[in-house]
Amino acid sequence: RRNPTRRGGRNKDENRRINMLVLVTLLSYLTGSVVVSMIDNSALQLVLIQVFCIAPGLIALAIRPGERSFGRAFTETYRVHRFRVSIVFLAALMMIFLMPLLTLVNLVSQFFTSYVAGEDIMQRIRDYPFAVSLLCLGIIPAIGEELLYRGMMYGHYRKRSILMGALLTGVIFGLMHGNLNQMAYAVLMGFVFAMVDEAAGSTIPSMVMHSMVNSSSVIIIYIVKWFPDRFGDIASEETTMDAPMLAGYVVAAVVGTYFAYRLYREIAYRGCSEVQIREDIKKPGRLRALLDMFTAPLAVAIVVLVTLLVAYEMNLGK
Repeated sequence: RRNPTRRGGRNKDENRRINMLVLVTLLSYLTGSVVVSMIDNSALQLVLIQVFCIAPGLIALAIRPGERSFGRAFTETYRVHRFRVSIVFLAALMMIFLMPLLTLVNLVSQFFTSYVAGEDIMQRIRDYPFAVSLLCLGIIPAIGEELLYRGMMYGHYRKRSILMGALLTGVIFGLMHGNLNQMAYAVLMGFVFAMVDEAAGSTIPSMVMHSMVNSSSVIIIYIVKWFPDRFGDIASEETTMDAPMLAGYVVAAVVGTYFAYRLYREIAYRGCSEVQIREDIKKPGRLRALLDMFTAPLAVAIVVLVTLLVAYEMNLGK
């Protein structure tokens, strides 16, 4: 018979290891942000910062002893498994239906903080060809971030609880954006992406969904750039929203979320994971599972992220 005490100790050791890797990844990201800021090339900056984010995990994977080859270890750790094309198509369709909800959350967040995403994107890509911007901002970051958050991080936390693991990685993903405006919808996106990957059994669907969100921003910026007289208001930093407009967004978000949920059920059915997800959601002890995921390195990482976010928002208000 297995020894429960020994198994619990092994789980704690694994939590410490993955959370230390999260902290090291955060420090690598902060270091990378300083390094890439010295480069006068925004497209290269966007690519290099992804390298700094995923490098710690890849290095840890390469130096960790084991009988598995690096390729197999990478596939299992980052959950880059084979997938059904129909599932990716359903995930893309699901993302389209979720867009009104993300837009609503983005707009509501602007009641409490400034809109920063559009301005940042425009400054980074306005001088580059459309294809370069789409690759460097729409595709590469989506792949790198999904490998990190939904692959490495969620791939570990899900072993304790699918629901709490998705929530925790969503919060970390949101905090890493460094401002309340982007954090508001990034937390939601991170949770949804993790649950979709769980349903599909692979991180590929969330890469596609994430790329769709990023690419839509790039496309809007270039539409404004090409037709400034007709679409200039789309990229406005401040959005005024009256009651009828808010009601319209709420209705669109509710309807879109309903159809997105129906598509999610179909993804889970095709991925043969519907029963497992339902049982995990009904399983008691979710709070205990969430607390078990926390160790000192993760607490330090979250404190650092919250401190940086608060400092940014205070500076934004000056």
